[in-house]
Amino acid sequence: MPPKRDADGGAGGGGASKKSRLMTKTAAEFFAENKHFAGFENPGKSLYTSIRELVENSLDAAESIGVLPEVHIELKEISHVNYRAMHGMEAKKGKQVEPELAPDGEDGMDATTDGGAKAAKKKAPAVKKISAKDQSFFKLAVTDNGGGMPHDEIPRMFGSVLSGTKYGIRQERGKFGLGSKMVLIWSKMSTGLPMEIKSSQGSMKKISYVKLDLDLHSNSPNVHAHEKQSNDELKWRGSQISVTIGGEFSKFKRYTINYLREMAVITPYARFEMHYTAEDPSKSFHIVHARRSENMPPPPQKAKLHPAAIDNQVMENLLHSSNHKTLLKFLSSELDRIDRKKAQELIESFGKEFNEDMHPSELDVSKIRKMVDKIQQEEFDKPSGSELSPAGEYNLHLGIMKEMRPDMIATNTADVQEVNGHPVLVETAVSLGGRRAKEGITVHRFANRIPMLFQPGADVSYKTANQRIKWKQYRMDKLHHKIGVYVSIVSTKIPYGGPNKEYIGDENESLQKAVATSIMKCCVQLKARLMRSEAMRQQKDRQESLRKYIPHVSRALHGMLQAMMSDGGPRQTTNPTVNKIAQLHGQGEVTELILQQKLRTYIEEADMEQAMAGAQFDEANVVREEIYIPILTTTRKFEREMHSKVGVFKLSKT
Repeated sequence: MPPKRDADGGAGGGGASKKSRLMTKTAAEFFAENKHFAGFENPGKSLYTSIRELVENSLDAAESIGVLPEVHIELKEISHVNYRAMHGMEAKKGKQVEPELAPDGEDGMDATTDGGAKAAKKKAPAVKKISAKDQSFFKLAVTDNGGGMPHDEIPRMFGSVLSGTKYGIRQERGKFGLGSKMVLIWSKMSTGLPMEIKSSQGSMKKISYVKLDLDLHSNSPNVHAHEKQSNDELKWRGSQISVTIGGEFSKFKRYTINYLREMAVITPYARFEMHYTAEDPSKSFHIVHARRSENMPPPPQKAKLHPAAIDNQVMENLLHSSNHKTLLKFLSSELDRIDRKKAQELIESFGKEFNEDMHPSELDVSKIRKMVDKIQQEEFDKPSGSELSPAGEYNLHLGIMKEMRPDMIATNTADVQEVNGHPVLVETAVSLGGRRAKEGITVHRFANRIPMLFQPGADVSYKTANQRIKWKQYRMDKLHHKIGVYVSIVSTKIPYGGPNKEYIGDENESLQKAVATSIMKCCVQLKARLMRSEAMRQQKDRQESLRKYIPHVSRALHGMLQAMMSDGGPRQTTNPTVNKIAQLHGQGEVTELILQQKLRTYIEEADMEQAMAGAQFDEANVVREEIYIPILTTTRKFEREMHSKVGVFKLSKT
């Protein structure tokens, strides 16, 4: 029989008749439960992501005040035993066993615990190595030379998820705007220990010291200490974030090292230093990536929203936050590529119920829908991209040369593209050879000047480099040559693919074309240099081949002269050269050795003349030496490229 239902419609019996309560979650609770969205999938990835988030915050802090960044990372391993001893917790009871031979009980329970020991008696122990994540914690401290933080705002900056200074239409390094807040959440989950922040806004100002954790239920900071300390002796400016977190470093060591190396490539104007102190001293290391350039890109500017990015909700939000008194002023001021004339045309197309002087607050949902529909039917110019801040070909070239030491390198910047209403700028470099290079194609990906190391297979840069470029056309073998492809994409909204934003999607055709075209322009430059190198190699091989015959030819010529002179010399001739050779031979000045020297000189001079003649008719895109002139303005509009035998020049419109 079916169960009886009570008066409320629920099945009878027990607590099933109770009505469900409507519950809400704070942003902090949501990201704590879904931490994989922010790159905190497991202890190893969480440790790596924590380092990355704090490093990128440090770069932003220095760049925001126009200071060349200096970032110092201190990572200290704390074993499980030492961690418990440091915090007054008793060590595990039971027989001590070696980590490599620690037997596990049923249900994954450690046999050194009481419950595990009982289970081990019932079942023969299985030999299994204890993973590092079960026994290691880490003290992480990242220090920078940025502008510091206001004393009163520090608790809210770190202790309230989805609150910060980076929201808006602007090129930003962050993916979610979480940054150090997610590190604090991971600290709370893995160790329960608070974060410590030290910050000073100038050498003459005091040091702010804050110790806090995060109340997930209220999404607010739980402040343990908030005070000012003397800065008279240190005269320090900057910030230091210290936190104790759980993690597993052995598997993610290479990702951390690669991340710092890639960061040094895309930001050669910064200095990175990392100290890792392991429980085993032999595993400790120290890394320094020295500054190579002092040409720091200008900071990105706040951008207007392009009409192509408008939908009903976005328009409603803009109208709600706008301070403009008329619809005409709102359209011409808030949206990109809409001037006063274009705004008047749009208002006229909206219908008779709209006029230029109406207040934005008069627009209800129905009118907003009509506005958005008309705007989406219109064609607008692409975003200018002047608000973006790419690394620049100069910095990209220096960074690659410093870290990778390739044999050849070429760089290119594509024209600004529009993707989902946002400006997107693509910079690329292609290198050949290098001290760390492997055979085949290695793709280095950057989004808003931060490296992307995970999920490369679905990325637009990876697919383009491996599937859309015909490398043989450029005299490159993608299987055996050591080809490095560097793609840096900057935008006010990076078109990521997937929820955790580990790669850039491959769906947009204009972005595909921009990446492919930029890579191919780099390949054209390298092809010309490869052709020149091949010609020089052939010239060298030809010289070597001819030199092998010099002894035989000189011996034959000398023998012929001797035979002629023994027969009474050459017949009388009007050729002065022949007469002079005969005269010199008779005087003993034409020997076999002298003939060899003359032949070697002739071969070198003939090859030099041939090379000079070839250079006069060489391809127009040959680049002999690269000249980099940094652009000092934020506007990057180019008319065309001029190719010559000494360089490639881009003519700016401004």
